[in-house]
Amino acid sequence: MGTDISTVIAQEQSGVEYKDENGNVKDIFDILKENGVNYIRVRVWNNPYDNNGHGYGAGNSDIEKAIEIGKRATAHGMRLLVDFHYSDFWADPGRQVPPKDWINMNVSEKSEALYQYTKTSLQKIKAAGVDVGMVQVGNETTSSGIAGEAGEERYQLFAAGAKAVREVDATILIAFHFTNPDKTETILNYAKGLSDHHIDYDVFATSYYSFWHGNLDNLTSVLKTVTEKYGKKTLVAETSYAYTLEDGDGQQNVIRTQNQMLVGGYPDSVQGQSHALRDVIDAANKASALGIFYWEPAWTPVSSKGKEVNTPIWEKYGSGWASSAAIGYDPNVNQENYGGSEWDNQALFDFTGKALPSLATFKYVYTGLNTNLKYDKNEEAELQESLLSNSSFEEEDLSDYTFNDFIKRRQDTPKTGKYAMNFYNGANDYTTGIERKITLPAGTYQFSAQIQGGDTNGSEDIYAFARAEAVNVQSEKVKLAGWSNWQTAKLNFTLTKETEVTLGVFVKANKGSWGTIDDLLLTREGVDKTKLGTALSSAKEKLAETMHYTKDSLANLKEQVEEAQAILQKDDATQAEIDAECEALQTAIQALVPLENQSLSNVQHEDVKKTKENSNNKEQKGENSHAGLTDSDSSNKNGKSSQTNRNKETLPTTSDKKLAKTKKLLPSTGTSMSYLAGIGVVFLSVFVAVISKKNNQ
Repeated sequence: MGTDISTVIAQEQSGVEYKDENGNVKDIFDILKENGVNYIRVRVWNNPYDNNGHGYGAGNSDIEKAIEIGKRATAHGMRLLVDFHYSDFWADPGRQVPPKDWINMNVSEKSEALYQYTKTSLQKIKAAGVDVGMVQVGNETTSSGIAGEAGEERYQLFAAGAKAVREVDATILIAFHFTNPDKTETILNYAKGLSDHHIDYDVFATSYYSFWHGNLDNLTSVLKTVTEKYGKKTLVAETSYAYTLEDGDGQQNVIRTQNQMLVGGYPDSVQGQSHALRDVIDAANKASALGIFYWEPAWTPVSSKGKEVNTPIWEKYGSGWASSAAIGYDPNVNQENYGGSEWDNQALFDFTGKALPSLATFKYVYTGLNTNLKYDKNEEAELQESLLSNSSFEEEDLSDYTFNDFIKRRQDTPKTGKYAMNFYNGANDYTTGIERKITLPAGTYQFSAQIQGGDTNGSEDIYAFARAEAVNVQSEKVKLAGWSNWQTAKLNFTLTKETEVTLGVFVKANKGSWGTIDDLLLTREGVDKTKLGTALSSAKEKLAETMHYTKDSLANLKEQVEEAQAILQKDDATQAEIDAECEALQTAIQALVPLENQSLSNVQHEDVKKTKENSNNKEQKGENSHAGLTDSDSSNKNGKSSQTNRNKETLPTTSDKKLAKTKKLLPSTGTSMSYLAGIGVVFLSVFVAVISKKNNQ
């Protein structure tokens, strides 16, 4: 159970104090350990400073910061995962900018530089006495590659990094980190590529955020496939969820709308956050993964006084997502968007630094807490699903769209999600826009787009349009009103027969003007999926209450959930279909049959007893249960298994004493723990409600 707290030093330097659930100020490492965290992840940037020594922000996460965090983690009995980005700032699917010192290097030179940097840095960390358990060679190395190398050349750099780690300490696990597990074929191709190029590594890691990356069953399937086909361990290297849609520091958050919450599948509440975390842990456990890391749970506001007061603090200590110093190095940072935390509403501490009850999820997935569940459902959001795929441009594949060179997909001021289409031309007046074709059945439709921007001279011509046979409609013209002042371009049109329609946004603007297009929403009149989405979220929560209802009634509900998900994703669903499915889902919830004639404790006792008996039987047959973050491959080539053998297969250590300590830190995710993780939500869910009530008294 791990957390990435790479910004914690900058946060503390900015005056942030962390408190336990009772409001007592404590060392954050104490708080994390008390709540079941046993691994710390820290990112490392080569040189996150400009020529004047001003930090780029987001923790100014250089090797010295990694050592400081690592020493504190080790002192608290936690291990360290070192996440080398091989950049001077953010490295992710949207950009993999090489370090400034590497920009003019060819692949061979860059490979040698990466090898030397990895080896020297890791030696420095270990010399400081840090207990390093795992090293990531690159961060989310998907479409943009690693250190600027996105093709086959990436594997040369992968090999160089892995070689450096092995030479420093052969017992350290080597991980490669990808993302977008919802793109199953793509992510599995990376696993194949590592195998085809004979890359020496131990762990295949992925990020998983439910508001971007699809369903958990698919995540489990991807992780299982990697283990079964390539014999590698797996890991969820990043996950998180919002407990509120409020902003705490004046910097707009990445996750901020009910639309995103509906896609994510849980309410924006402490309870919803807890359930989201629990379910990711469960999905990883089902795949016998090593574990999960929660991304930046301590990135809280430096104060509640707003952007004007906070900006000098962010600039001085690097506690915001990016400082002004990063402009010019990172293509996604500009004068309009640099600033504070964009993740404060996804932290596991509230805006004052006090631990949320959801932080205890890490420990209560194993033991649970017996109390009554109170679940706060999503409020019904005014949301309709767009009939257009990739309507918010989160997917990298834009082949359905047509656009010119003046508009690009970037992580720069999106309305929702991480990406949007940004337009700009600093040389001349220009014309641009984006459009796509879609074939629609007869009916009445509404099409809208979200647009923001500025630096116009008042002559801009910007509007949404719909064109087809006998259709030529455009919205009222939009006037750009400045950064983050979103305008809606909206129109309606009617088709009398099935027709191919071209939908888009037209932009004609003066030199130097700029803007963003996001969230293309196409809906069919009279079709509203809001209630179905809300009912689906409620049903998913009920499915988790495995100790409260009979298996048959839960199985019936699961079947209805699957049907509801299919209707929700169906582009041409009628309102009658939607309403019928919503009613069927609500009926299935009402039809849940409570367990009777036996207490929960008796049921739990008998089921745990059976689980243990089954586990013992499996061990006698040579099956091997998988352990936590420090366990090695669960396969046994000799077809034999015992507790002694599993101990020997744990991450190599220097003494039996250290081995025992490691196993104590990371509970087994074998058969019995799989059961406990499965039932922990019953007790965990209600624990959150009770603690929340207690804190409000």
